[in-house]
Amino acid sequence: MLKKNIKIRKVQIFDLGEIYEIEKENFKVCWTKEFIQFNIQLFDHIRKFYVATDAETNKIVGYIICWLSDKTAHIYNLAVKKEYQNCGIGSRLLEYLLEDLKKEGIKTVVLEVRKSNQKAIYLYKKFNFVEIDVLVKFYPDGEDALYMIKDL
Repeated sequence: MLKKNIKIRKVQIFDLGEIYEIEKENFKVCWTKEFIQFNIQLFDHIRKFYVATDAETNKIVGYIICWLSDKTAHIYNLAVKKEYQNCGIGSRLLEYLLEDLKKEGIKTVVLEVRKSNQKAIYLYKKFNFVEIDVLVKFYPDGEDALYMIKDL
């Protein structure tokens, strides 16, 4: 697929439905609408939540969310609509978030990723995340996770 004209902005409450659809499309065990709504409504000093939109259609094509604690950010989800994958949108979202976290004085970013999710692992390594542990049976279906970290 050709690269699209993508805009990144802060999440809004009216984004809930589109985010939920992307969540269901991408994750075996997905967040509920209520949990996504809770995360949208949190204050910026507690979390960062951005969406990528297709500039032509204004539709949400991806999102990234992390929670903040002191000088550490924990990325919980990064997802891109299937039809928009492999267009660099995940990289754009991650880069945007990391730049924002650096400006905020965050020193460390951590995340977990399914051991089987090679595309995501490749993306995180491209941004200099390092594997530091394997979390055995981390996910509800019993799959292991890689615990990754990046210093900003």
